[in-house]
Amino acid sequence: MSELIKLRKENGILSINLNRLDKKNALTAAMYSELAENFKHEVSDISAVIITGGTDFTAGNDLADFLDNPPTASNAPVFEFMRALSNCPVPVIAAVDGVAVGIGTTMLLHCDFVYATANSMFVMPFINLAVVPEFASSLLLPMRTGYLKAAEMLLLGDKFDAETALQYGIINQISDADNLLATATATAEKLASKPRSALIKSKALMRRDPEPLAQRIEIESEMFSKMVAAPEAKAAINKILKR
Repeated sequence: MSELIKLRKENGILSINLNRLDKKNALTAAMYSELAENFKHEVSDISAVIITGGTDFTAGNDLADFLDNPPTASNAPVFEFMRALSNCPVPVIAAVDGVAVGIGTTMLLHCDFVYATANSMFVMPFINLAVVPEFASSLLLPMRTGYLKAAEMLLLGDKFDAETALQYGIINQISDADNLLATATATAEKLASKPRSALIKSKALMRRDPEPLAQRIEIESEMFSKMVAAPEAKAAINKILKR
């Protein structure tokens, strides 16, 4: 673990704190590699992840490092991070303050809960850098906001504020800066109190690629039948019966 990314595990929660404050948490290839390793190897015994950056979430790519280490292969650190975050089996909660530039916004589309302050500023400036959208944002953003709003965000590359992000379903709620981390932590604690296997399988179902309705019912039914007969479900049901 480097000083630029701080980890803490406590009560079933993994907290990942970006800590390059002097550069507004601009991300280097080395930081992407470390984040990818965290999401691959630090979640086997936890129920929720919180990712935050203090007074600035992240300014996106460190452009000088990006030019020195362009992601030209599929195993580039930034792509490894994208895969690791999108495949994280447990819920991921983002606590956003200040700037969320580029991947700082597109990663939010892969989080399960996003809390942001009124001071937060979001932008996906790929068009301005003569590149295309990343991290499946060309798919996920139109699904979330509708095509016309996604076109504004991705084809104009303009900044937008927390109220806009809330209106279009990119964040869950706007929080006071003083309560931002507490809000994220409260959600993480609720998640950590849930049966972990059900939490993981529920997220997996919600994150599946679409299939015909009847097929999804069959998939859920098969999974439900197996889980309801397991000791964890029996214990949860008996606990309710004893109330």
